[in-house]
Amino acid sequence: MPDVRIDTRGVPKAPVYEEAATVLHRQGLTAPDSSDPTSVSDGVDCAGYRRLRLDIDTTGSSGLTALKVQLLNWNAACGKYFRGAEREFSEEELTANPVPALEAEVRGATVFLKVVSATAGSLSLDVYATPS
Repeated sequence: MPDVRIDTRGVPKAPVYEEAATVLHRQGLTAPDSSDPTSVSDGVDCAGYRRLRLDIDTTGSSGLTALKVQLLNWNAACGKYFRGAEREFSEEELTANPVPALEAEVRGATVFLKVVSATAGSLSLDVYATPS
């Protein structure tokens, strides 16, 4: 039984989850995305991982009052990204936490975090990704 911890009596305890190194997924975004990406290389390859944590750093923005993001999943058979879940952050949420995080079950997929819309005086976003 691979990737399972065994107690002193030889009984499986729980699966073992490994976390990959955090990578910079997107950097220096100054405007929402006008279209979906067209290349698998734009996404985060989560092969061998079940979940993905996305950390969104908005601290370089000024006057940010709304932010909507969407997870896109690569479909290799079609050669394009398909749209998944959306999350919208309000002004109150962004003021309280300018570095929000999202977690998604990705089951080994290649994913991309799209910035659907943003309302800000000046937008500056970085997105970091950590598969686990």
